[in-house]
Amino acid sequence: MKTNIKLNKKIITILILFLTSSICVSAQDFSVKPLSDFFQTYKDKHRIILKAIENRDDLTIPQKLVLYESEISKLKEGFRSSRKTEYQSKSVTLSRRNSCTSASSGSVKDCGYKYVKAPNKNMYTRKDWIKVDGTNKGTKVAADGSSAGLKMTVAGKGKNAGVLFAEFKYKPESISSLIDMETIKLFHQINEK
Repeated sequence: MKTNIKLNKKIITILILFLTSSICVSAQDFSVKPLSDFFQTYKDKHRIILKAIENRDDLTIPQKLVLYESEISKLKEGFRSSRKTEYQSKSVTLSRRNSCTSASSGSVKDCGYKYVKAPNKNMYTRKDWIKVDGTNKGTKVAADGSSAGLKMTVAGKGKNAGVLFAEFKYKPESISSLIDMETIKLFHQINEK
């Protein structure tokens, strides 16, 4: 009896570890690096630019300011470009099961739609990014791509079941907005410290 309890506890522990690790991997699939990861690299680049311009004795102060603005614009564009590539490379596939069971013959039972939702407001899916394993009685995607649904019905006695898989990616307009905010925040922090 004690051996069975210990064995059951081990099995439960292993299952919990497996489930939580698969959730973490899934969450990491679409997460971008935190902005703090870029701070030191861009602060160092900013310092190099500033020092190089300060050491230019052949330029007047207005010329140094123009050169500084030009170099900082290039630095910002470099950040924006690499960050855009990072956002565009991220996606996550989520799933939702739907089933329908009927005990009466001669009628059609409609169990409706079950939906999977985008993990955050900046992500979306499209019809061509979804697939169904099992029975498919219809799919739909919200107009803004925030969710996808699988319909399930069954005719007569029986059961139908299927799993909807929807891939979610960052919206192009969200990528632009996020990068705009991140660029302002990063370079504000660099100038403050």
